[in-house]
Amino acid sequence: MRRPTPDTDVWASAPDPLLALAEQELAFYQRRGDAARRAHRAIELVTLASASVTVVAAGLQAPAWVTAILAGGALFCTGFRQVFAPGPRWVLAAQARESLRRETNRYRLLSVAERDDQARALLLAAIEQVGTEQVSQWAAGQREQISIGGLPPTQPPPI
Repeated sequence: MRRPTPDTDVWASAPDPLLALAEQELAFYQRRGDAARRAHRAIELVTLASASVTVVAAGLQAPAWVTAILAGGALFCTGFRQVFAPGPRWVLAAQARESLRRETNRYRLLSVAERDDQARALLLAAIEQVGTEQVSQWAAGQREQISIGGLPPTQPPPI
């Protein structure tokens, strides 16, 4: 999924634009993490169920086409997991959100009077570092797929 273009008016017009930007980023990583977690759990459950039912169907001597369809479902889920990697995406989003959450909380703990240029610079650096790490980790994953004989990267960054 592509990251939506942020509406700069939303956070730029806030009383503390940097904090509003950090909160917007936190919400984004939360949504992406939740979606990846749901996809990961669903695909793992369907893979497990279809593989298990395939064995049972074969043991019960079900028609070959039934066993083939069930086995095909397990194979499809395995391919889906490999291509879209919802598990690693979930981890990446959780890491990004946690890093950003900690830095945002440090900033929030400062009184409004203490939120000087240095405090703002630290929060901005954290926001930018999280974004840079996300892109770097995505690029490393794409390079790894290519090195093991996968397809060239055509997917957008996972987060």
